[in-house]
Amino acid sequence: MSEQSKVVAGVAGGKATLVAALRTGAAQEFANTPAGHGELLAWLEQRRVDLVVCEPSGGYEKGLVRRLQRAQRAVSLVAPGRAYAKAMGQAAKTDPLDARLLARYGEKLEPAPEPEPERETVKELLARRQQLVDERVRERNRLEQEKSFAVEDSLFRPLDWLEREIEQRDRQYKELLESSQALAPQAQLYCGVRGVGMQTAAVLLAWLPELGRGDGKGLTALAGLAPWPKDSGKQQGYRAIKGGRAVVRRALYLATLTALRRKDNARSRFYRRRRERGQPGKVAMVAAMRKLLLPRHAIARRGTPWTPQAVPN
Repeated sequence: MSEQSKVVAGVAGGKATLVAALRTGAAQEFANTPAGHGELLAWLEQRRVDLVVCEPSGGYEKGLVRRLQRAQRAVSLVAPGRAYAKAMGQAAKTDPLDARLLARYGEKLEPAPEPEPERETVKELLARRQQLVDERVRERNRLEQEKSFAVEDSLFRPLDWLEREIEQRDRQYKELLESSQALAPQAQLYCGVRGVGMQTAAVLLAWLPELGRGDGKGLTALAGLAPWPKDSGKQQGYRAIKGGRAVVRRALYLATLTALRRKDNARSRFYRRRRERGQPGKVAMVAAMRKLLLPRHAIARRGTPWTPQAVPN
């Protein structure tokens, strides 16, 4: 779709109200409620909007994004930033101005659409699971500090509750992946590559929907595994990974670490060969993480199971 024929609407706001606007024209205010979302949909239909670009507002935008997705509306969630706003000549910050800025941003840069609702549900379940796991670590540390005292049984009840909640989240996201017509085949393909279980596959499905599209270099950058140079003039600095999606990088790190501890698989042999050649441990680890990610990129693109092969040097 050409820029001239594409109609983009920006939506800014927060907990109580939303403001929608095209690049030009008057802005319109709506309540951030189910009824207000319905009115916004009607407003978009009247203007034949092709893409809706929403501003993140601390989670208050989630209801609208899901309503737009159910209505088969293309929607993206982006935060252009004040540097972009100033470059576009916007010094002040108000919801109507931000809505027009989002519309212009969508026209120029065509941001990627938001993942479908099932992916978002998996993402929310995994995010809540991680919160519970972090709280379990804090609770265990607290009990460890108090073990020298007469600890009452009641002090262990929060830990028992956390264990049950984590198990419940595990069941929920696994049941969703198994029952989803869209996600179940992909989850099975990802788990077919040795070294990754259902939890890592769920992270890739939820936080890396780009798997199978584009090239491997772009994918490693999204996962935060691409080495970026630090050069200036004739001075050549070191290369280091940065940016990307921290949740994906963490999941790949834990899966790779588990594989390396077994010492009898292709991943650990690949890592040891790198270390024997003099590579630092962190550099070899990142290389092994990429070797874990790229096969899933290949099978997602082909849609066929992975055929085990020898890991190259």
